Amino acid sequence: MDKFAIYFLLAFLVNFIATPIFARVSLALGIIDHPSEKRFHLTSMPMLGGLSMTLSFLAVMLYLDGGSYFREYWTLFAAASFMMAAGLFDDIKGINPGAKLLLQAAASALIIAGGHILSPTGVYPVDVALTAVWIIGIINALNLIDNIDGLSSGTAAICSCFFGLFALLVGKPGVALTAMVFSGVCMGFLFHNFHPATLFLGDAGSMFVGTMLAGMGVLVAQPQNTVHFWAIGVVLGLLIFDTGLVTVMRVANGLKITEGGKDHTSHRLCNMGLSIQGAVTTLFAADFLFGAAAILMLKVPRTQAFLIPLVLFLIGATCWFLLKDTYDYKQNKV
Repeated sequence: MDKFAIYFLLAFLVNFIATPIFARVSLALGIIDHPSEKRFHLTSMPMLGGLSMTLSFLAVMLYLDGGSYFREYWTLFAAASFMMAAGLFDDIKGINPGAKLLLQAAASALIIAGGHILSPTGVYPVDVALTAVWIIGIINALNLIDNIDGLSSGTAAICSCFFGLFALLVGKPGVALTAMVFSGVCMGFLFHNFHPATLFLGDAGSMFVGTMLAGMGVLVAQPQNTVHFWAIGVVLGLLIFDTGLVTVMRVANGLKITEGGKDHTSHRLCNMGLSIQGAVTTLFAADFLFGAAAILMLKVPRTQAFLIPLVLFLIGATCWFLLKDTYDYKQNKV
């Protein structure tokens, strides 16, 4: 366990130091996110956090055990780096949603080509399709939840820790070490990104982080184990809940899913009277609940394991009912 703590701290320190440097570079290059009606922040913000996170993570993984795990999972890291580059181009020049979806599909194909596939059914074409949908879905879910100071980086740090524990329980120490390094990098960034933030991830960061989380879910799940298949979804339950809430509510109100807006779970909690810090901390607690529930699924008998997502669904449905009217789509432009 000392090894996990050491590499977590190393990754934390590397990105903690690197993040302010990239903030200054971002300002010097004019790569800045400006406030708008569709944004929740009120001041202009540098947004090269994703580049800082990517380079810090890759540097530590190259150092870890002489780069042995870097070589083992290189297709995942290549796909995540590719998505970071695509996101960086989107931050600077802009990419339309259709082109972005094709790039995400290419990243998922690279991960699958590396032999990293979810296999809940054992039917190869079905499992490939499920893996692609999972990867693309989680990339977009992370991008959507990157809507308020600290939420996406903190969620990624927490979820990565649970993926690390998940990996240890199923006998995959290399995946566990990778998850802890990634969690450390996210925590290093969180110290600069928690409200009031000094730097944003940008699409570069959200694409990288989303690809890494999706890929770690693929890596930890054992083939033809439906409990694992559901458990990785539970770990990322907050992402799935927020994406579902925003998607359904926007479609129901005749709005585009791809447009930014202030109708996310975090914004709704603020509308109910919580501060930004309070809303984000509440959602961090939800991340811990989902992660703990996923680990419990691995420890209880199979028949009981499937009751856990059902209970969480009922809790989520109750929260949905309480939150659905906290944003007025008629008076607000998404």
